[in-house]
Amino acid sequence: MPGKRARTHFSQLSEFERGLIIEMKTAGWSKRRAAGQVDRSECAVRNCWEQWTREGTHARKTGSGATRKTTRRKDRRIVRQALLDLTVTRSTIRADVGVGIVPQTIFRHLAEANLKYKRPFRTLPLTPEHRQLSLQWCQARAMWNVTDWQKVVFSDEYRFVLGTNDNRVRVWRRPGERYNSPHTLLRHTARTAGVMVWGVIAYDSRSTLIVMRGNLMGQRYVDDILRPHVGPFLNGLPGAIFQQDNARPHTAKVAQDFIRHFQTLPWPALCPDLSPVEHVWDQLKRQMPSCHSVHDLELADQDLWAHLPQDNIRCLINSMPDHVAACIAAGGGPTRY
Repeated sequence: MPGKRARTHFSQLSEFERGLIIEMKTAGWSKRRAAGQVDRSECAVRNCWEQWTREGTHARKTGSGATRKTTRRKDRRIVRQALLDLTVTRSTIRADVGVGIVPQTIFRHLAEANLKYKRPFRTLPLTPEHRQLSLQWCQARAMWNVTDWQKVVFSDEYRFVLGTNDNRVRVWRRPGERYNSPHTLLRHTARTAGVMVWGVIAYDSRSTLIVMRGNLMGQRYVDDILRPHVGPFLNGLPGAIFQQDNARPHTAKVAQDFIRHFQTLPWPALCPDLSPVEHVWDQLKRQMPSCHSVHDLELADQDLWAHLPQDNIRCLINSMPDHVAACIAAGGGPTRY
């Protein structure tokens, strides 16, 4: 029997086929003739007809499936544990419940309660003052359109680290709860082995990625970043608006004296969600291969930056009006961006 015909021969009867069998048997057809007409086994025809004569229906019975190993009380306990400790693992829940079930069963019970195991949204600790400043900044630019944002040159530093396990943390949450405070993870600021880089992005171009070694002070920021890279970059883009955050090297008097010759965009404190450069770093981090040394990490950073599609940057800058609107809607707090 050919494979396709075999699968048809042994699959469940459809409602149409069941009705057709009943009609043929009622008309006096033999089991063999009816089976040949619907391309089914005689056994399937016999079972369908016997069900009809015995119960008066040909509807397929719903299978009972395997017996549940947990009671409703145990099911509620599983869900309660996930809600009380959002980072609890399935193995821990299984040990606490004390029933011989596999972790996949616990996953299924939690899915029935609409709970899924997801990465937490990482955010910075924001004070009411930070939220208010972000809100005011966004309200002042609520009418900016895509063309306005395409004039902005965004800059930022970022530290790629070795051996971080932040991405391994998961929390139990329901759809729509990602940005709720209990489901977020505060970002770590402690120093670990890694590579500090700096770069700028514009709508149609970007700078080279600069690796910064050692501490960055105001004068060094001018000598190593602003004068050799930012100045020439902005001079090549008439009408460009330079953006940088409020890191100490940026606010140093020597740095402010240098950039006062260019048009700049003020920036609220602790507001990385608004910067498209943050999303560029996130894209690079997601593509980062496993690195076993700082040197390997440095090479990987520069390679990923060089091969980042410019269209990705354009999409991020074009979405700035949506970023601003979302920040206003969130009252200056974290957004899905």
